[in-house]
Amino acid sequence: MNIFKKNVKRYVHFFIFLFVLLILIFVLYYFFKNIIYLHKKEIEGMELHKNAIVVLTKGYNGNEEYQELIDRNNSIYNIFYSLIDDKENYDIIIFHEGNITEEQQIYIQSSTPNLPLKFKYVEFLNNNIDNPKCPNTGLSNNFSIGYKNMCYFWSISFFKYLHEYDYIIRIDEDCIIYNLDINILNKYKEQNIMFSSAYYQDNDVDDVVIGLKDLFDNYLIENNLIKKNDLKMPYTNFMILNIPFFKNNIDVNNILNEIDKSNCIFSNRWGDLPIWGYILSYLIDKSYYKEDKNIIYLHGSHSTKIN
Repeated sequence: MNIFKKNVKRYVHFFIFLFVLLILIFVLYYFFKNIIYLHKKEIEGMELHKNAIVVLTKGYNGNEEYQELIDRNNSIYNIFYSLIDDKENYDIIIFHEGNITEEQQIYIQSSTPNLPLKFKYVEFLNNNIDNPKCPNTGLSNNFSIGYKNMCYFWSISFFKYLHEYDYIIRIDEDCIIYNLDINILNKYKEQNIMFSSAYYQDNDVDDVVIGLKDLFDNYLIENNLIKKNDLKMPYTNFMILNIPFFKNNIDVNNILNEIDKSNCIFSNRWGDLPIWGYILSYLIDKSYYKEDKNIIYLHGSHSTKIN
């Protein structure tokens, strides 16, 4: 009888222990589930509201050499930033390769005191490569390693530096804005537009896109995909892009990884213009991107007014 009572006690204690343990596991599960949920909502909230106006620029020796960048900054302030009500939802970022000194940064900021600038460093890659699938040519060799780094940044690595933003507006240092709707991003959200440029062209020069079409054609074949649109290439010196949309697109990620591994940006100078042209034309439904003729600017290095 005593043995029976002892066994009963053991079983009771065991089940009490098991019950308490299950309650503890249940409580911890919901605790961490709520933490993860709140963190996810915080990130989603950031993605929905925070945007950036961005440039990747060179460093110069003298302050006077930054006048083109300052003129660009002033046009952004006068035409867009000074007129928007949600300034807190925009970061104005100047990426550089560590060669804009603190004194120069202060000088550039002082020239547009009401446009809060964030200076951020990006890694410079010294990749001198000749890939036979996308070989060096006389034309590709004419482009500096700095130019190829710019192409690499605006094709591949900008996602790493801008992953916390929703929309980004790329405006190169040689662009002066004449017209930019202050409600443009709200309209794009309503219309589900994920990419825009003010102008599209048919192609880039053959000598600096060797192998690019083959890479995309092979990707479609290997993944049983069909080319979505006729080939058009956006003028990328001014472009608007939704970061989460492209960052979460499996095909875009796969193709950018292949481009990165090939080193063809450094070998044959594949530019960001043709790369984004192929991405949009081959992989993205036409409803998600547009040629926005309401965007008007001067592209200084080509002395061309766009629209």
